[in-house]
Amino acid sequence: MRVCVGHISARCERCGGEDFQPALGEPSSPTELICFACGLLTTRRALLMQVAEETVRRAQAFLDAARKARQ
Repeated sequence: MRVCVGHISARCERCGGEDFQPALGEPSSPTELICFACGLLTTRRALLMQVAEETVRRAQAFLDAARKARQ
């Protein structure tokens, strides 16, 4: 499973992988996920926060570039 919003995908902090699987015993809507490539345990919340931070970073870079282009 991938955690993404639009074209921005969460990545494993250890290996950079984008594919995760539910931790053993988790229900159909898991809160804990395991990186499919390296096995790092993380949470859905942490991955969504990562996507949110990247979205803000990209938006800020776009605004900075637009301001420079107007000058």
